[in-house]
Amino acid sequence: MKLITRTLLAMLVAIPLNSMAQDRYGETEEQQILCKEAISVYSSYKKQKNYEEAYIQWKKACDVCPPDAREGMYSDGVRFIKNELDKTDDAARTQILQDSIFWLYDQRMEIFPATSKRPNNQCIILAYKATDYYRIYGKEGAPEANAMFKESIDCLQAESSPATLSTYYVTSFYTMKSMENEELAKAKLGEMLTEYLTFMDYIDEGSAAAAAAGDTDGVEDFDKARGNLDEVFVAIAQCDDMVPVLTGKVESDPENFELKKKVLRLLNQKDCVDNELYLPVAMDVHRETPSHPSAYAIGNRQAKEKNFSEAFTYMEEAVELCGDCDEKESYLLIAGKIASYLGRSSTARSYAQKVLAINGESAEAYMLIGDAIAGSAKDCDDGALGARLAFLRACDYYNMAISRGDAETQATARKKLSANSKQFPSMDEIFAVGKGNGDSVTIPSISGCPCSGETTTIRVR
Repeated sequence: MKLITRTLLAMLVAIPLNSMAQDRYGETEEQQILCKEAISVYSSYKKQKNYEEAYIQWKKACDVCPPDAREGMYSDGVRFIKNELDKTDDAARTQILQDSIFWLYDQRMEIFPATSKRPNNQCIILAYKATDYYRIYGKEGAPEANAMFKESIDCLQAESSPATLSTYYVTSFYTMKSMENEELAKAKLGEMLTEYLTFMDYIDEGSAAAAAAGDTDGVEDFDKARGNLDEVFVAIAQCDDMVPVLTGKVESDPENFELKKKVLRLLNQKDCVDNELYLPVAMDVHRETPSHPSAYAIGNRQAKEKNFSEAFTYMEEAVELCGDCDEKESYLLIAGKIASYLGRSSTARSYAQKVLAINGESAEAYMLIGDAIAGSAKDCDDGALGARLAFLRACDYYNMAISRGDAETQATARKKLSANSKQFPSMDEIFAVGKGNGDSVTIPSISGCPCSGETTTIRVR
């Protein structure tokens, strides 16, 4: 080690004096040499992961170097002190070490608030400090850590790290739980509800940037953050709690369009549509910026209120605005169901067929076609078996739904199958037209008949 020190000293002495003038490592040539040597010595131990000796040598560097010599000295110091903290059981020493960690963060923010690479360096460091505060003090320290995280995120916004976003949200939860004042707790809940949507936007933006850069680890970090936020959100976002809080937020800031967009997304996500807030917010958002989510939101709400004509208009718009969006299958299916409620059987079937073009195994689409045929069976009446054959064909589709659906869909399809099978022809009716049970038959082509030209098998009631 003495040989290394002498070599370093010789190299430093050889540096021209004019290159060392006004050096950040010291005001004098001697201080500069001692500072650089001390940094080099502790850094060599750090590379060897000998943090105990690195800590000793780091303290020596702190004694001889100016406070602004090197930002890395502060982050290194935090690492070394954390190592010391893990080794001690002494309460007094523990407190001193903890205080030292946060003092280093404060000094670093004061001396290096911005750098050429990180203009918001102070905000980034504050998030580091908040993380360590929560790590050290746990749930009891959540309120203090939460305040620091918030200040950092307000500064960095979409540039906040995934860990910062998710840990802030977790500390928000524990902060809310620790509040004895009910009004303050409700205010914190409202803040968390709207922040969730903002943070999801930040995460989506960050994940997309990481993916574009080929940073698979970064994408994974954002995915983890998304999962953490979802877990907390599910725990707090109950409709009965959400709606009064969100209503108050909208009423206190009625012109805040961005707030209304976030509120609408939040209500849709938890299917909180049976309330007085939902429809006015959805319509305000849609008037300002028509989109498939807002059109769907209004149509869905109108359908629940049995305003099927208005609902269908908005669902058609949702389908049109959607293009090839991920929700297209769902929109088509709902539009078809509403058309069925309105008695527009051919339109309902058309939407169901569009669903099947996307997903050929959609049990609900097959059931919708069955409904369309059964609902217009009278239009297939040819004076013989036409209408009866339509009910047979409807039940063919119900059977297709049963073979493809989940338990709930199967149960619904079976009820419809049972009800419509009562309209099958009788033995006398099929004998009258020269047909027998089990015969294949083509449904007559009649204008308005939704299953004209299709083939079914005769069954009797």
